[in-house]
Amino acid sequence: MRMILNSESSEKLGTLTPGARAEIVGFGVSAEQMDFLIRLHEVGFIVGEHVEILGSAPMGRDPISIRIKDAVYALRREDADLVLVRRSGSA
Repeated sequence: MRMILNSESSEKLGTLTPGARAEIVGFGVSAEQMDFLIRLHEVGFIVGEHVEILGSAPMGRDPISIRIKDAVYALRREDADLVLVRRSGSA
């Protein structure tokens, strides 16, 4: 896995719980995942953007819902784990 713009204090977006807020600090992707990373970037998952975890499927399963600005996205945890974040507080 290759890290892009990683921060020492980062964690994976998919590990956050509902109510958590964080700032995107980078991405951990392999060469095969670059197309998906481009799609994430196109919808607003960019370094410096703030995200909030709104909820997850019952029993902590997929998908999780994530707010960026005024948009809400549903991502599988596996895909959310490609996004590296730094916590910025709770809701």
